[in-house]
Amino acid sequence: MRYVSALLAIHLVFFTLLAWPAPTDYALMMPRAPTSLLLDIDVAGNRLVAVGERGHILYSENGGKSWVQARVPTSAMLTRVFFVSASRGWAVGHDGNILASTDGGVNWVLQRDGVSDQATINEDRVARAEGQVRELEQQLAVVSPVQKDELLEALDEARDTLESARESMEEPVYAPPLMDVWFSSEEQGWASGAFGSLLHTSNSGRSWEDASYKLDSTEEPHLNGVVGDSTGNLYLASEWGIVFRSTSSGESWEAAETGFEGSFFGLVVNPVTDSVFAYGLLGTIYRSTDHGQTWQQLDSKSRSSLFGATSSADGALVFVGQNGTAVQTNDNGDSFFALQTGITHGLHGVVALHGREFVFTGEGGSVRLPGEQDKRR
Repeated sequence: MRYVSALLAIHLVFFTLLAWPAPTDYALMMPRAPTSLLLDIDVAGNRLVAVGERGHILYSENGGKSWVQARVPTSAMLTRVFFVSASRGWAVGHDGNILASTDGGVNWVLQRDGVSDQATINEDRVARAEGQVRELEQQLAVVSPVQKDELLEALDEARDTLESARESMEEPVYAPPLMDVWFSSEEQGWASGAFGSLLHTSNSGRSWEDASYKLDSTEEPHLNGVVGDSTGNLYLASEWGIVFRSTSSGESWEAAETGFEGSFFGLVVNPVTDSVFAYGLLGTIYRSTDHGQTWQQLDSKSRSSLFGATSSADGALVFVGQNGTAVQTNDNGDSFFALQTGITHGLHGVVALHGREFVFTGEGGSVRLPGEQDKRR
């Protein structure tokens, strides 16, 4: 009897350990976190919030002069941060993780565990692909000979998609890194990332749905940036010089070929003109003044790749990138001039403070610099 009791006790301990949740992988609190690699920065009311390597999130109450490291429930690299108000913000990064804050960046919760969510997405993709194949096979059985070739081509593509989806189920779950996040309101938000990752939430991020299948693309391009304009249009910066645009709140997307053959790393909207700017490799900047229908290449006066951008309230735009590069335009992209940052390492994020003063983040932390009012200064 004692043996049975002991055995039962062992089993109870064993299954309790199995049921106990794994400990949260918090980012290490590090004295030198303010000088680490910081990939992005945003304004939360009177506070600045920056994100970067090892799950670091820092906030500043004095315009970037000093920083406090927040306690963050992930150690995975964070790539972008966005605040839709002084209190509500989100950060995204590697492992498909999404973090949320309701107090201006002081405290954070892990809103989406990318790896566990990806397993569900993989299952849904198989089911969706199987349904598409069945539908096309049914159509093919009753279609006229004239339409047969077109349907056969679509069926081949659908079968390829199904095969790829099934293969992903046989491999270890991989959650692609998320590269950007943007919210139009406290409820409606989008996150984009590598290998065609596109997520949407309509409830402040309490749940995220896979929206990648709505793209007009048979490939899985890296979606490096997401933004919206004042008319409700949405834009995705992609590889191969493509910008995806949605005029239907994300229900469908169309691919616009800008004429560029390289990668775009992000997007920014001028709040004064509503022009959209896509930026990326080798100092490339393209502008659309008709809500993404057509795109025009601009002369950024730089050949360094551009990784981040921001706009001031009065329409000044600043783009930052390799080798401490920072270029500014005060006339909606008609002309650019270089800002003297005094920095030689890479810059990845930038945000405008009051007026035309900017805070930059990158390799080695942050730096605060005044923007120039015109190129003669």
